[in-house]
Amino acid sequence: MRYFQLLGDDRITHAIRPPAWSLLQQREVLSAVSYPGAELPPLTIPVHEDKYAIYPDMLNVPAPLVSDQVKQLLEKYLPTIGWRAVMLSDIDRGSQNLYWLLQPPAIEAHSMQSTFRPDGTLEQLVLNHEKIHQPVFQVKGLREPYVYINLAAAESLLRRSYTGIRLIRIPTIAADQQHQI
Repeated sequence: MRYFQLLGDDRITHAIRPPAWSLLQQREVLSAVSYPGAELPPLTIPVHEDKYAIYPDMLNVPAPLVSDQVKQLLEKYLPTIGWRAVMLSDIDRGSQNLYWLLQPPAIEAHSMQSTFRPDGTLEQLVLNHEKIHQPVFQVKGLREPYVYINLAAAESLLRRSYTGIRLIRIPTIAADQQHQI
């Protein structure tokens, strides 16, 4: 099975850029998980847009955020998770855009071939295919809140006309190959 890292495309010139959160803020928001029927209150993030501002369908900063259209697709793959609304508000222009905090389940999926920098950040991820049993997930034990999807979910995303989404293929290994390298 093939897996991909789901990212917002930072090559879009006039994409809206919400302010980054500190590591403490990010950890606090991402640790509060919404559950269906018991969703957390929406977050409001101030932004400043220019007249050419583009709101892509995925943002990496301050956390994995997806547009309402992408959420509707991902709900088909993640029917049991809750979603937290995030309003990107430009007070000067009086505009608000709805995004959703993407919080898929975190699973132990990295293999022994994954490498980390001395500060604990990810250098190269290698996934253990046999530990993955869901189409959209995060990897437990990573400091970065990256989101990964399987090939079927990636193809579903690519069939639609979303803007600002990148997919990066992640190497995988089976459990019986872990000790051979």
